Amino acid sequence: MGAVHNNGAFIYLFGFAGSGKLTIAKAIAGRWDAVVVDNHHVNNVIFELIDIDQHGEGTLSDEVWDHVMRVRQAAMDAIRYLARPGRNFVFTNELIEGVDRHHVFFLEVAKVAADRGALLLPVRLAVDADELARRIASPERVEKLKLTNPQVAVARAQNEEVFRPEGYDYMDLDVTALTPEESARLILAELEQRQTRSQPNQGKAE
Repeated sequence: MGAVHNNGAFIYLFGFAGSGKLTIAKAIAGRWDAVVVDNHHVNNVIFELIDIDQHGEGTLSDEVWDHVMRVRQAAMDAIRYLARPGRNFVFTNELIEGVDRHHVFFLEVAKVAADRGALLLPVRLAVDADELARRIASPERVEKLKLTNPQVAVARAQNEEVFRPEGYDYMDLDVTALTPEESARLILAELEQRQTRSQPNQGKAE
C-alpha cells in the first residue's frame, strides 16, 4: 500500500456466517501489516470449554454471552492500551441489524479506533444464498466451532439483514463472485483512498 495512516487503521469486516470474513481477513493480512482479530478468537475461549451447537438449532444463553463479553472486553482493552502505536487490525464479526449485542460490538471497535486515533473502515459483506450454502460447511469452520448448517445460514440471510452502521462511512462489498484475494485488493484500495484523503494538507507550493 502507498499512503500510511500514522495512527494505524482498523478494517472491520461483518456479514452473515459463511460470507468469508476470516478468509478475506487473512488475505488482507497477507498484503498489509495487520493483526487479524476474528470473532471466534474471542468466542472460542469460552466455546471450547462448553458444549455448543454448531448446527445452529439452538441458541446460546445470555449467561454464555456474558462470559464471552468479558473475554471480548479484555481483548479490546489490550488493543486499546497495550498494542504498539500505529498497529493495524482487521476485525471480523457476524453483525445482524436489530441485535443489540451486535450494535454494541460495532461501537466497541469504533470507540477503540477513535481512542487510538486510527482510521476505521467498516465493510459490509454480501453473498448470495447458493454461495453461502457452499461456504458454510467448510472443514475449517468445523474446527473453529463456527456455524456449519447450510439451511440455518441461508434462512438467516433471507430473513435478516447485515448490520448497517448508521453515521459511519461504510463500504458495501458483494463477495459472491470474488476470490478472497480480489476482495482484499478492493478493500485495501478503498482504505488507501481514505488514508490519502485523511492526510493533513502539506501546503501548496508558492
